[in-house]
Amino acid sequence: MRKTEILAPAKINLFLEIFPRPSGAVLHPVETIIEKVTIFDRLSLQTTLSRIELRSNLAKLNTPVNLAFKAAALLKDTYHIKEGVRIRLDKKIPVASGLGGGSSDAAAVLLALNRLWKINEPISRLFPLALQLGSDVPAFLAPGRCRVSGFGEKVKSLPIGKKMDYLLVLTGIKNPTSLAYRQLDDLTYKPCSSKMIIAALKKGGTTEVAATLFNRFQEVLGEKNKEIKKWQTLLHDNFGSSLLSGSGGSFFVLLTKEAAAIDLQRVGTTKFLAVTTFVLQ
Repeated sequence: MRKTEILAPAKINLFLEIFPRPSGAVLHPVETIIEKVTIFDRLSLQTTLSRIELRSNLAKLNTPVNLAFKAAALLKDTYHIKEGVRIRLDKKIPVASGLGGGSSDAAAVLLALNRLWKINEPISRLFPLALQLGSDVPAFLAPGRCRVSGFGEKVKSLPIGKKMDYLLVLTGIKNPTSLAYRQLDDLTYKPCSSKMIIAALKKGGTTEVAATLFNRFQEVLGEKNKEIKKWQTLLHDNFGSSLLSGSGGSFFVLLTKEAAAIDLQRVGTTKFLAVTTFVLQ
């Protein structure tokens, strides 16, 4: 039996704009800049005779509705693979935290099984399959920072001239993405563009990038969710700026020279995790 291991990185959204849902559409179009960061799930995969099996250190994830299981099943069905796979998922990315762990796991399974089952498709041929699994999954097939638009199907890799350091703030708040989108449906606003942050990222200055961070969900949820508002205020008072990742509930702080000098023991929480930009080799 053949086996392999792969890391599935978390993500943060340096920019996230949500556009009005077109008539008859289920999803909202988005524009987002995704940064992979150095907190990972680890997946170990070993071929079996025919069955797909999934085991995780979190028992609630041992289910066929897990995206990692679905990714294996989709690839097996699409390419008529007779072999199966045993997947061991060592979960480190907090579940339902806005860090994209489930989507990253699914993309990692597609990448790993493409090799392990000797399908050997170009990565570009896996994007349609990834999109079937979820609108965030295709972005994790790109090796590093990327711009995602449309309904998740348009993924453009962005150059990384300089890796950046962040503090993840793992609040533990569970905020259903579907609820966050419904709350957006009640609002009227002028959409923002990612042009400014892309320009700032090209220059590579953390102060300039920090000034262009944006998440439409933060504007909405900061008013409607008392827990998110509390964390937003705490982080603003101590760091000057922070941003929700996805629809939350994790925040992140970009470590500018000023933010990096702050004594974390004075902030009033220990829920920090230092991470940096990650690029898949």
